[in-house]
Amino acid sequence: MTLYPILLSIAAFASTFLGGLLATRYREQVGRFAAFSAGVLIAVPLFDLLPETFALAIQAKVPLENVMYLMALGFIFLYVLERYFSVHRVCEDGVCHNVRHSRGGLLGAAELSAHSFVDGFAIGLGFQADVHVGIIITVAVICHDFADGINTVTVMMNSGNSVTSSLRMLLLDAIAPVLGAASTLLIAVPEQALIYILPFFAGGFLYLGASDLLPEAHENNPPAVSLVLSLAGFLLIFVITRFLNG
Repeated sequence: MTLYPILLSIAAFASTFLGGLLATRYREQVGRFAAFSAGVLIAVPLFDLLPETFALAIQAKVPLENVMYLMALGFIFLYVLERYFSVHRVCEDGVCHNVRHSRGGLLGAAELSAHSFVDGFAIGLGFQADVHVGIIITVAVICHDFADGINTVTVMMNSGNSVTSSLRMLLLDAIAPVLGAASTLLIAVPEQALIYILPFFAGGFLYLGASDLLPEAHENNPPAVSLVLSLAGFLLIFVITRFLNG
């Protein structure tokens, strides 16, 4: 039973990598993947990370406004780093425009990988509590890690990174849940720590979805296509979370 979290986290690895390969193989459709990924990234904080954090905060008697402050901090943190590393101003013949730098995509993909590590850690914690809880958490992770793989490649390529660099970050994102699950066999992190980790990631995901991916989707798709695909990603996470919580 001790090895269950690691064995099942390998399924999350496969799900993440498959999603990323799909985005890489059809990279000419990156605008459509961006639309779907935007819906997923915005929905995950709203339907998964924040409700989970609220439940933990109420149980630990942590003020809910502190949760919102941490989410705002996560949004601002990624916004500042992404603007600082990803965009620089270029002027030629009196005409200035912004040029994206590939490091911005690395920051976004790194945060997605960090979230995947937390996913794996959650799998391990779930099995420490109860086998059924662990299995339910694993199903949730596998379902949205497929979208995480798409998100990682989309964020990287949207920032001008090469396919090779995108695949390297995809591999890191895919390995992260396995490492997270394995870490629970070695260390015990207080559950209360998640109250401060999850909303920080939630703010970053909201920034990536709303500021990075949605503009890409709107620029490269017909309005109806962008709307439908974004809502599809949004609805997918809503259905998964309602089903698992039901």
